[in-house]
Amino acid sequence: MRNPIMVGERLYLRPLEVSDAGELARGRHEESETFFEGGRVPFSPIAFEQWIEELHAQQPPEEIQLAICLNESDEMIGIVGVSGLDWINRTGETEIYLSSAAHRSQGFGTEAKHLFLEYCFDRLQLEMLSSFIWEPNQRSVASVLRQGYRPAGRFKTRVLQDGRFRDVLVFDISREEWLEARARWHARTSR
Repeated sequence: MRNPIMVGERLYLRPLEVSDAGELARGRHEESETFFEGGRVPFSPIAFEQWIEELHAQQPPEEIQLAICLNESDEMIGIVGVSGLDWINRTGETEIYLSSAAHRSQGFGTEAKHLFLEYCFDRLQLEMLSSFIWEPNQRSVASVLRQGYRPAGRFKTRVLQDGRFRDVLVFDISREEWLEARARWHARTSR
């Protein structure tokens, strides 16, 4: 493991490195899903290098992004992060992206997000986190519900794709709700 911040059963989270830029660009280039809000837009490794450098330069950070890596191989399979950090009110918006379709629907996203929520609530001492999911992305909806988020509303007809407006669904989770969800998660995984 390289610079682990949080370690789980199959995954660990570590700070993004400039050397991750090529993998991030490859994941965007090879993306097969069509339901992402912003569409499938390719980015160059240079753009990701600049983004990673800017992340590390922010003081205090407005956004924290971590690499999701497999314990057994150190392979980076995605990123998880929190943006729009409000350090006074202790809030932010979480996000996750698994860059390979081969790693989706295997519980990696849920495990990574659980590790990240623990990081946000226990180490960063945040109080409330939200997640915005484009309505067609039902796999992400199911995942945030498993992580303990609760539905908090929707933005109507926010995004146009394929000639049809789609809603953005809003979910949130408080520190107290996370502690309850974490206890349930640990009870299930320790059986």
